Amino acid sequence: MVKKRASKGGYVTRTQAVRYLQVSLADFRRLCILKGIYPRDLTGKTKKKVQKGSTKPITAYYRKDIQYLAHEPILNKFREHKIFARKLSRAIGRGDLDNAKRIDRNRPRYTLDHIIKERYPTFVDALGDLDDALSTLFLFAMMPANDKVTNRVTADAERLTTEWMAYIAREHLLKKVFVSIKGVYYQATVKGQDITWVVPHKFPQNVPSDIDFRIMLTFLEFYTTLTHFVLYKLYTEANLIYPPSINLKRENGVGGIGSFILQSSKSDVLSKPSKISESESNSNLNSKSNSKSNSKSNSKPGKSGKIEISKALAADKNQAEDSTNESDEESEEETNLDEFSAAAEGGDLLLQPKFGDEEHLFSGMTFFVGREVPLDLVEFVVLSQGGSVISESALDELIDNEDENVSNHAKVEVDLSKVTHQICDRPALRNAVVGRIYVQPQWLFDSVNSSKVLDHSAYAPGESLPPHLSPWGDRGVYNPEEDEEDEDVEVAEDDEEEVEDVAEDVVEAEDLADEAEAEAEAEAEAETKSKNKSKSQTKPKKNAQKEKPKQLKRKSDEEKELRKTMMSKKQRVLYDKIQGGIDKEEERKNTLRKKRQQLKN
Repeated sequence: MVKKRASKGGYVTRTQAVRYLQVSLADFRRLCILKGIYPRDLTGKTKKKVQKGSTKPITAYYRKDIQYLAHEPILNKFREHKIFARKLSRAIGRGDLDNAKRIDRNRPRYTLDHIIKERYPTFVDALGDLDDALSTLFLFAMMPANDKVTNRVTADAERLTTEWMAYIAREHLLKKVFVSIKGVYYQATVKGQDITWVVPHKFPQNVPSDIDFRIMLTFLEFYTTLTHFVLYKLYTEANLIYPPSINLKRENGVGGIGSFILQSSKSDVLSKPSKISESESNSNLNSKSNSKSNSKSNSKPGKSGKIEISKALAADKNQAEDSTNESDEESEEETNLDEFSAAAEGGDLLLQPKFGDEEHLFSGMTFFVGREVPLDLVEFVVLSQGGSVISESALDELIDNEDENVSNHAKVEVDLSKVTHQICDRPALRNAVVGRIYVQPQWLFDSVNSSKVLDHSAYAPGESLPPHLSPWGDRGVYNPEEDEEDEDVEVAEDDEEEVEDVAEDVVEAEDLADEAEAEAEAEAEAETKSKNKSKSQTKPKKNAQKEKPKQLKRKSDEEKELRKTMMSKKQRVLYDKIQGGIDKEEERKNTLRKKRQQLKN
């Protein structure tokens, strides 16, 4: 009998996978990142079986994933790139520069479009994986160019991130902002998906030397393609032209999201056939006059030319008559159709909610941003909530341009009478303008997180600001404002309890006095009996009232202990862990309260 061959395991090591695909380790890592294939954690018997008794750690993958990679078209592009690099190095080594340029022009290129469609079959899936993509793009946008990260990479990342911020600001989708030491955390709701990303602070970045930029650039390549897909979809659904045009003067100067001009594609398409600009009409007239002059300057056509022209004009007339006849027939058919009149006008109309500028937080407000405040941060938050921004740094540039254009008598006039708020980050004000509200930048962030315009008195320049808390905090996180409210409530409750206790004592004393008077009128024997009974009845009541909270606490503790005895070992361990976490949170709260009291004192 022939023995059955043992079935192969479901896992392969990384060495076996590289040997199976016939690629280098760097190309294998790159391919796994692009396709979204990650190593698996082996445990138990599976680990022993794959390691074959060895104790050293290994990296294992699913066998089906490696077989899936073998059919990837990019794998052939990697092999073609190796051949291209070999030919290019040979041509440069021989000194044949013309041949080297020709080989460089014909280098193999590939796209990741099919991989994006495979990994994200729906648009919602792509939005759900956009957090890491945006954080990576913002990181490379702030990174200085060096020998590993070129200037083109940082410029592309900066352009994509600014396009994303411009879309969020135009559609008013920003929900939460948190400024931390690591950077600024934003959260926006796009198509029902909460997207959170981090923007580093604009400080000089020190790039560490122990980072493998090949892996980072592979992730960046994939995330760039993904963000292109998402932005194109979002812009087209919003009837905007993608990519948006750029205001070069603003980009070379202040920059930011204001340098991108978002044009509506729908309005442009509708405006073209209805209206024609004066320049277009003049150009058409000029072209007609030029054609007439050219026709006059040319030699007169012969008889054959005149006959052909007359035939063409006759054919055009016949086509026009046919089209008019067809249109008349269609109009007659349309008039013969049955007419259905509505029984009740407006009866089937469903009133839809109106979304306008009124629902936005800062609608109707104009903010003047000082030069000491980071413009990109404040501008994005204000525009996302429906406000408008005037920056002092932009005014400085306009004044500089005015000084340069003195010969042209060009003056810059900016209306600052509409400014309602001024964002400043200075300890004191020099010249305060009447009618403006002066606040610090934190007022914007706290207002957005609380979804309401907060009182500006606590955020005035020079004031000690309230704590800037994370909007994503858990319920058990320390909140000093809530603690103060809880303390006030506890003090009020204690006062009410004391008043109630005093009132109860007064009522009991009056009842006892009435009972004593009634008993004094009765006989001596009845008095003694009634007194003994009243004493025996009143004393336990008072003791019961005094011992009631203690007894309740004791009973609750006993019930907890009984429930713990009825638990299994697994449940008891889990319960102890939960209680330990609660105790740690209480200790942390107490330490923070003590620090706060020390700062106050």
